[in-house]
Amino acid sequence: MAGIDNLSMKSACIAYLFVFALGAAPAAHASAYTITAEMWMQPRSGAVMLQMAPVRAAVNDWMRQPGSHLVILHSGDDMGSLWASEVQDWLVSLGIPSMDIQKRVSGQDENSVTLMVER
Repeated sequence: MAGIDNLSMKSACIAYLFVFALGAAPAAHASAYTITAEMWMQPRSGAVMLQMAPVRAAVNDWMRQPGSHLVILHSGDDMGSLWASEVQDWLVSLGIPSMDIQKRVSGQDENSVTLMVER
């Protein structure tokens, strides 16, 4: 029972940190958020990731939908797979549980990855 309480406390802390870090970001009405190659080329840090509009919007959407998953859609080639793995690693480092993240080949443009929230 203590493990469940600890897990709930940890989840609440993660949610609080995201809300605090993201400030009063506007609610996003779309369910897909595209990260372009140009956006991804800038040096990355936790702060940069949280300032990246598609990441911020997707995380806000995910937080508003308990039980949902963040899906990373990518081209499926080697570069797309690597990019999707990097995005996943950054999301996990920012506190998103790895079990709430999925990678999926979408056949989309190789110059972008898309974050999608699935309920």
